[in-house]
Amino acid sequence: SSVDQARAKIQALAAQLNKLVIGHEDAVQALLLALVAKEHAVLIGPPGTAKSYLVVSLARLLSARFYSYLLTKFSTYDDIFGPVDVVSLTQGQYRRAWSSIVSSEIVFLDEVFKANAAVLNSLLSLMQERAVYDPFSGQPIQTQLWTLVGASNEVPEDELQALYDRFSVRVFINYIDDDVKLIHALYAKWQNGAPQMPIAAMDDVKMLHEYTVALLSRGKIRDLGEILRLYFTNTMPLVKSLRNKGILISDRAAIEKLPKLYAAYLAIHGVTQDNLINAAYEIIRYAAHNAEELRDINKVIEEAMGELAELSRKLEQAKAHLRAGRLEQAVQLLHEVANYDVSKLQNKPWLVPRISAVVGAAQSYLKKIEEIRQTVNSLTG
Repeated sequence: SSVDQARAKIQALAAQLNKLVIGHEDAVQALLLALVAKEHAVLIGPPGTAKSYLVVSLARLLSARFYSYLLTKFSTYDDIFGPVDVVSLTQGQYRRAWSSIVSSEIVFLDEVFKANAAVLNSLLSLMQERAVYDPFSGQPIQTQLWTLVGASNEVPEDELQALYDRFSVRVFINYIDDDVKLIHALYAKWQNGAPQMPIAAMDDVKMLHEYTVALLSRGKIRDLGEILRLYFTNTMPLVKSLRNKGILISDRAAIEKLPKLYAAYLAIHGVTQDNLINAAYEIIRYAAHNAEELRDINKVIEEAMGELAELSRKLEQAKAHLRAGRLEQAVQLLHEVANYDVSKLQNKPWLVPRISAVVGAAQSYLKKIEEIRQTVNSLTG
């Protein structure tokens, strides 16, 4: 289908970006999620962490109309949106020579939180309404903006929270400290050869975005159930647990922003039983307000994964025993998994869907084995 074709191209784009920008797979996934969800993203990290390079490469590989600007506190409205046409003004006509920010699909603003109040107000309407209001005439101009990507060396001050909140996807980038990744980054930088040709197009992004909206609005997906209910079941216990730990995920994020990212994840990676659960764990990290909160969120997820990893390992071992014909060892391990007491997870409700799925798989294997045994007994009896 056309959705499958668009998905394949976007996945190829992700693979190419990960070859160009080594060690920032999280940022690559985050930007693609923001694009497919038609949301805005911000990259936060020290200078020299390939933030600009990543966004420029993304726009080039998508052949998207692109605008980029480095903001300072001295940047004026005219600098960013274009100057008033002075010749027309002397003739009594008001015209602005708009910059390409109004016709670009992807806009990249470096040091986005350094802008002054007048520019910040214009950015709010640009992000929220995809429109700019000319301060001279007060007239709104509709733009072609699809996704705005901001970059900053630090989390903004409190007075900039309104702008910060508009970024549904927040990514915290740091320097590469892994030697294997560093050597790959060296080769990526110096031996990439010719400029990269486009791999996908904005039409592919738009196709997956339409699919994302359809997932949220049209109800049931085959035999997997309703996406909104699945989002609620898999994500809300995690949201509540994080709130209890002092990580404040707003109602707007939980009701408006995260469902879009959840469905966008499924649009990019496919609607499968695993992805319905994985999506919740992936998107929740983009709600972190700062690097410390992100560490706390990752810690909650890692702790949760401990029990899950142990049960999954036993299930895989049991399957290996079955393939090798070691039935007794397989049955013993399957019983251990199948008898896991899910009610122990009262304080980790977000884990229930994942562990229930593993326990259910073990139970179905045991049922099949019992059926085979009964068939053999009836034949040999």
